Amino acid sequence: MAADQNRPEGAGSAGGAGARDDRQLPRGGEPTANEERPFLQRPQGVLAVVGGFVGIVGGILGLVFLLLPDLQPEPTPEPEPGVELVDFDLDKEALIQADMVSGGGEPQTTADWRSSLVTVILGNNGDNPALVSQAEFRFSKIAEIGCPYGAGGLDVKARYDIKVPFEARAPMKQVRKMKYTVPPHEQERVAFTVGPERAYEGNLPQVYVFTIILRLTDGSHIEIPKMTYMDPFGQEPALEAAEQAMTSGHFMATEACVREQESKARNLVRGTKKVSPELRNFSTQLTRITSRNST
Repeated sequence: MAADQNRPEGAGSAGGAGARDDRQLPRGGEPTANEERPFLQRPQGVLAVVGGFVGIVGGILGLVFLLLPDLQPEPTPEPEPGVELVDFDLDKEALIQADMVSGGGEPQTTADWRSSLVTVILGNNGDNPALVSQAEFRFSKIAEIGCPYGAGGLDVKARYDIKVPFEARAPMKQVRKMKYTVPPHEQERVAFTVGPERAYEGNLPQVYVFTIILRLTDGSHIEIPKMTYMDPFGQEPALEAAEQAMTSGHFMATEACVREQESKARNLVRGTKKVSPELRNFSTQLTRITSRNST
């Protein structure tokens, strides 16, 4: 009994010199399935082979591109900095001057009124100046607004930047050549007035819906989104006629016409995000007139 107590813990029996060492086996004393599988069938082996294959292919491609550089795919070039649209609005005004000409072609008098400016802000992110060479106005709608109120004998020739031909119909485009430089790393503002090439006393206000394409000398272009613009010539007499038609009566404008034009004006205001203040005011005044006199 004393000899057994001095035997090292875990030693095999006297006849077990070739017995397995249970400390190197999992519980139960049996080898795992992974230990019994060949190396290439184990997950570690598969990963090692795939990794080695990818490395070999990468090395071969690198050698090919080194010896034959023309075969190497060129990286996608980053877009060069240039001119971009920063903002645009219809909030500012300009003084429009016009010649009032008689039927015989003789100037009778001059007139002026204030009209909204189409203002575009451009930014140049490049290192060189950029030149805008052309403004192309693409009209998708040209319409009159208001009820007839009378006529006069004078021909009105106003000095607009973009002159829409008399009795023009959409769709159409009007092109204006220009030379406008945007210095490098700066912002510049370019503005336009829009109106009829010619009109007559008694003409109704004109409403235009358009987009603008600004073309640069390098072949690029900038598109300004759609906006709705009203030429204010004739709006005051048109509103006076509407007021009379809804109260005491007018010799030309009718109550039905005024209500129809009020609805038309509201729809035009809702048509685009950018709307000139003249059209918003005209619509508001027609709504006021029809609401006050509604039965």
